[in-house]
Amino acid sequence: MAVATLLLLPLAGCTAAPVDLHAATAEQLQTEILAISEASAAGDFADAQSLLTAMQANLRTAAASGQVSAERSASIQSAINLVQGDLTVEIDAAVVAAEAAAQAEAQAAAEAAAAAAERNNEDAKDRAEQAKDDAENAKKNREDRDD
Repeated sequence: MAVATLLLLPLAGCTAAPVDLHAATAEQLQTEILAISEASAAGDFADAQSLLTAMQANLRTAAASGQVSAERSASIQSAINLVQGDLTVEIDAAVVAAEAAAQAEAQAAAEAAAAAAERNNEDAKDRAEQAKDDAENAKKNREDRDD
């Protein structure tokens, strides 16, 4: 995911135009970008999404207090929107994959249970046949002794 790239582009050159974006605010946003990138790289897309939401709130606060110009804020917000879309896709894909894995696991468990039941049925049939043979042999032995 290009989280860092998408978000760093609007922040590039932030120290050259302090009126456009105050240095402390730029540093804070870059720290947040790093945390979002690390969470995304670790596959923790829900955490990345939460961090991105917090970053967006911080951006709004900074814009409201004049630490970020309206133009720069809009540019950064556009990048946030793109990353948010990517994270939503990743989260949806993870949910689908988890559901598919759970379904495959349930199917495998059902098949294993069916196979075990079939083995139990076959064993029961074998035992019943053996018991029948034993009874017939016992009957034949009695008849032979009685003769």
